[in-house]
Amino acid sequence: LETDGEVRKRVEQAIVRVLGNQSSNGSFGLWSSFGSQDTWLDAYVTDFLLRARERDYDIPSLALESALENLENRIAYASDFNDGGEAIAYALYVLASAGRASIGDLRYYADVKLDDFATSLAKSQIAAALALYGEAGRAERAFAAAVGESGRVEMLSYRSDYGTVLRDNAGVLAYVTRASATSVDAAALTRDVANRQDATPVLSTQDMAWLLLAGHELEKKAEAARFAVDGSP
Repeated sequence: LETDGEVRKRVEQAIVRVLGNQSSNGSFGLWSSFGSQDTWLDAYVTDFLLRARERDYDIPSLALESALENLENRIAYASDFNDGGEAIAYALYVLASAGRASIGDLRYYADVKLDDFATSLAKSQIAAALALYGEAGRAERAFAAAVGESGRVEMLSYRSDYGTVLRDNAGVLAYVTRASATSVDAAALTRDVANRQDATPVLSTQDMAWLLLAGHELEKKAEAARFAVDGSP
């Protein structure tokens, strides 16, 4: 936010606090470096660090390399699943954003396991990872599946990936917008997210974070838009 003169200082402080919770194997804990065995959380924190590095924040290379190696190891030893896979999907997306995901893994999860992912967010992360690797056809099919499944986990009271349907749909919207996916109705998805936000009296931290990411992607898309009225730009 250009109007917030303190934002860079706060992000730098957040980076320091987050890295203080990193263990020797590259994973992260919620409150300390101990007891950290949560692949989804590891992916979330590594995603934050990569996004910060893209915006020229100073991220220690050893810490980031350790975080990425941790995700690679988690994927290499991941168990099969029939209804889940949220952590696998996120880890693969984060690795793809660093250019370190296996295209063979992505194709397998898109072609064989896509229907087994439990949430729309997980499906969209597989789609977004494929889009980063130029797999347009598979990415579009996965995005369409993600949007078609939005809201399926509405009744769950507890989720191990810290999620809500609002959080998931905001995440899907962010990925769809960033990839310029054509297989889904982005305008309808945007309205759905806005309506869910309006209907949610109390937003979780995850809700707010992913709504911010979706808003950022929509704003970037709007800045690039051009139109004319009676031939005048």
